[in-house]
Amino acid sequence: MDNRNHLSRVLSFGISDLALDCVMGYINHPYDRGAISLVCKKWHWIDCLTRKHVTIAICYSTTPQRLRERFPRLESLKLKGKPGAAMFFNLIPGDWGGYAGPWVNEVASQFSCLKSLHLRRMIVKDVDIDVLDRDRGHMLQVLKLDKCSGFSTDGLSIIATSCRYLRCIKIWFRLLFVFILVVRPVMLLCSWTF
Repeated sequence: MDNRNHLSRVLSFGISDLALDCVMGYINHPYDRGAISLVCKKWHWIDCLTRKHVTIAICYSTTPQRLRERFPRLESLKLKGKPGAAMFFNLIPGDWGGYAGPWVNEVASQFSCLKSLHLRRMIVKDVDIDVLDRDRGHMLQVLKLDKCSGFSTDGLSIIATSCRYLRCIKIWFRLLFVFILVVRPVMLLCSWTF
């Protein structure tokens, strides 16, 4: 009887835990991983522990706390704020939302493996950049602030002077000459896009 319970814990639908852990590392497409996580609770938990990248299409579709509970070992996060189509036709007012503050606070304090952060169409304040730099600046390798607003050259100077391991930076910013002057002190920077 005891041997039978052990066997049911070792095998999950005929696949051992060791084999399942090895296979999950090669499944990268989010739809495939989502389908696998629906098979059973064990596969769901393995997906939670092994997923490295998550894209959240609308920042209000979930909470930062829920993301932390579901994927505690995230290495890369892409977070989108305001809907793109609404921005092109001015359907959403400028102060509608899409604030990065709650997300940055959760990411900076809880995601110890995070190496890449991509914020798109969000309001990122200098305080948010400072929190991100203070808590994740030693590990952050990729930072993309794509079509974001709310930050100033002070925020850019925080990034340039403190994020030493930053390899790639993408900032959609209108004041190009200020950006070039700010980024110049970063020695390890391999690429930047504006």
